[in-house]
Amino acid sequence: MRLIIYITILFYSANCFGITWKKFGQNQMGYSYVDVDNIQKINNVVYYFRLFDYAETSPIGVNSSISKFTVDCMANKLTWIDSTYYSKSMGKGKIIKVKKSNKTLFPRPGSVEFTTMNFACNYKQLNT
Repeated sequence: MRLIIYITILFYSANCFGITWKKFGQNQMGYSYVDVDNIQKINNVVYYFRLFDYAETSPIGVNSSISKFTVDCMANKLTWIDSTYYSKSMGKGKIIKVKKSNKTLFPRPGSVEFTTMNFACNYKQLNT
């Protein structure tokens, strides 16, 4: 129970601290960034935020999203916690939509999710 409370505080307090978005990838849909200031490792699980800046505005007016993830780096298992979708780039503007996911994925090599997962795992490993 304590771990769940800690994780919740960690995720929601990240927006209160200085966020440094490091660009690490792109595809035809847009650009991916990871918040390197708030990558955390707890009990062999890495927690991180990914910002995705879309190349084109969606039909409902979304230009960017910030998603929360956990990853088991040894098993290459990614859990997508939730996403918040914004009207402007870089997680700015009005919140258009909030989606709770809690979906477990085993990302395919070369995908945005796989690249993000490896970036977060390697970054945390090199910077601890």
